Amino acid sequence: MKSIVCINTQIPTVYNEIEYDSDGSLRDYDIVVFDPQLPHYDRIDFSGGGSCVSIEGSTLFSKASKHWFRELSGALSAGKTVFVILSGHEEDQIATSYTTPSKGSRTYSTKPIDNYSIIPGNFRVRNARGRAISVRNAAYKGLYETIKDIVEYRVIFEDPALMSTVFVAKDGTAIGGVVRIQDAPGSLVLLPYFDFEAEGFLEVSDDGEEVWSTKALKVSHAVVGQLVSIDRMLKGSMELSPPPDWIGEYEKPNAIDDIDGVIAGIDARLDELAGQRDEQLRQKAGILEYSYLLYESGKPLERSIEKALRLLGYTVEALRIGDLEIDHVIVSPTGMRMIGESEGKDSSAIDISKFRQLESNIGEDFERGEVNEPAKGLLFGNGFRLSAPTSRAEQFTQKSLTNAKRLGSALIRTADLYTVAVHLLNHPEDDTFRAACRAAIEETVGSVVTFPDP
Repeated sequence: MKSIVCINTQIPTVYNEIEYDSDGSLRDYDIVVFDPQLPHYDRIDFSGGGSCVSIEGSTLFSKASKHWFRELSGALSAGKTVFVILSGHEEDQIATSYTTPSKGSRTYSTKPIDNYSIIPGNFRVRNARGRAISVRNAAYKGLYETIKDIVEYRVIFEDPALMSTVFVAKDGTAIGGVVRIQDAPGSLVLLPYFDFEAEGFLEVSDDGEEVWSTKALKVSHAVVGQLVSIDRMLKGSMELSPPPDWIGEYEKPNAIDDIDGVIAGIDARLDELAGQRDEQLRQKAGILEYSYLLYESGKPLERSIEKALRLLGYTVEALRIGDLEIDHVIVSPTGMRMIGESEGKDSSAIDISKFRQLESNIGEDFERGEVNEPAKGLLFGNGFRLSAPTSRAEQFTQKSLTNAKRLGSALIRTADLYTVAVHLLNHPEDDTFRAACRAAIEETVGSVVTFPDP
């Protein structure tokens, strides 16, 4: 099985991804997909107009550009195939140092940068955009047919002499092809730009998150198959000439059509199996979100708390009325209303600070005309989250406990909630346990909730 990695881009069914500013290695992978688009760096604005990348950004870019030039060169020297998605050509200025000629002013020294300088091989491009693309090499027609709805060219080649041209614009200008680097057995394949941000490729999940659509996953599987096929073709035909355009005018044996029919049937079955696999992966990812209760903070922790509460039979909704925003309004099957806040701390207990927001939300909610009683407050804490739950100290500070008594709130360790969630996932019919857990939450006032043993 060929392993593929994406740098600075995404292909939905390629799960190996490396950020542009990381120091990730390509040694673990067979096929590389690279987008040279520059990431955002902090900038310095000049008083006379214009700007440049800050010194801090300059340091990041210089480190990244040297790293990726070495990694891409090394991959080609190791005989790997490097696919470059040809995003727009970018030129910029980066600050290298500064002087202070007068108090309160700085004069910066800068140097130019070019996002394509990272790519091995001597070729020059300039920006030009279009969608009318022709394929000169039949080996790449399958890839083009797969991405034709999401592909466009963003650069053209000024000197394609060193490149075996594969893709051309309507007027015959080279917009993509294959470059061989001297003494490097690998292949540098330069592809017109495509990405998976197109309409119909993203959808909103039941949890309100953006996820890849079935259409995106299907196209992605096909793209991966084409990249693997091209890689095999390039490795198996180092000494062969690419088929000329006119070869298609000649009659081919009938067996070719028969084989193509068999391959189409296999591809259809693979697509069906790939869809089933993706659905299973989605379900697995959804279940793994419960583990966020053990170690996460912020939005991921909030999502896992909501999932666990729904598993317990609560409804959990966000309240948005004018300026009032409450993330977690929790309603029991008995009608009891509660408002929750959550906090994760890397290496300390949950302190009193989160109560300010919780108390404010309860008060603003109570001011609404349709609310006759203040909601009960729940503070979910994941203190010392980077340590194993069994080795953690008390999750809440003494002040948190005192304030919980003052407000009549309940404190819940999210690690305890994880144990509850796992039992209910394994025993979804255990309504007795489910009700006992709800009772523990609703009857606890001014202390930490103790859940019943499963």
